[in-house]
Amino acid sequence: MLKFESRILIRALFVAGLLLSAAVPAMADEPTPGGGTVNHCEVKSICDKVKDPATAPPPNGGGGTGGGGGGGPQVCSWNGKDWPCHDPEAGWFSNSTGCYYRYLSPQPEAGDPAWEGHKPSDGAVYNVSCKFTEDGLGTTEPRFFAQAPAGPPPDDPVALAKEAQDKIDFPDPVPGIAPKGAAVVGVPVWLWLDQSKGPAVPAPVTVRGNTLTVTVTPRLLKVVWDLGDGREETCATAGTPYDPSYGARKSPDCSHRFDIGSGTVPGGGFAGSVTVYWRADVTVTGGTQRIDPLPMILSTPLEVRVAEVQVLN
Repeated sequence: MLKFESRILIRALFVAGLLLSAAVPAMADEPTPGGGTVNHCEVKSICDKVKDPATAPPPNGGGGTGGGGGGGPQVCSWNGKDWPCHDPEAGWFSNSTGCYYRYLSPQPEAGDPAWEGHKPSDGAVYNVSCKFTEDGLGTTEPRFFAQAPAGPPPDDPVALAKEAQDKIDFPDPVPGIAPKGAAVVGVPVWLWLDQSKGPAVPAPVTVRGNTLTVTVTPRLLKVVWDLGDGREETCATAGTPYDPSYGARKSPDCSHRFDIGSGTVPGGGFAGSVTVYWRADVTVTGGTQRIDPLPMILSTPLEVRVAEVQVLN
């Protein structure tokens, strides 16, 4: 099984009092609780806005995509000097002869002198260009070979899979949460990954080698929400964004209920995180190799304030 280091992208902790949803740039102007005040919502619905004058600064840092693979052309060696293993005009290089060989297309007619008395079924005719000078090729001549004298080196499917994975733009977890400002003990909290900047699941990436083609397809395995109260929620999907029309009902796929408030916690909020676990499935075309799925883990910290229910006379 392949083992790749999981890339964990950690953003700066949100300022005290900010909920996870405030981390989304599009929501950066949403007001959040300031000072020690607590906003209360009727239990008939879930707050998705608060009215304190404080505003949230934009989130710090930024995610990035992994760099692409590949480090230039493959290099062969002859007589202590390096040569490109492939030349678009001359063909493939042989380390044993110092010559380039290119399959002639179309092949000469049967009986042509280039066949050297052989039949087309016996092999093939190649253009041969050998290194006679320090910097240049010698004359090119066609010659018959029963088997290809030189060709592309075998591909490394593992390296191609890693190159494809590095080109995938796995999104940083941008959490959404309702109610905003402060959750309330006993009231359902909706949890989701914000997708305002793009799809939650990135598109597959394909990398082609000399003989193999490798495609890496990202799949969301799970999202683990640590709300800081000692309990975690593991969700199989990115979650459903809250809409005021949903009222106080529970999220259909990713939610949490707090049993205690955060008023006694230093800073007034529970410190937690949201972690996304990806599985990148690998498909190899042109070979029989099987590559196990590649892992990818990304995490973002969060802080949640939870208010106790107060009965107003």
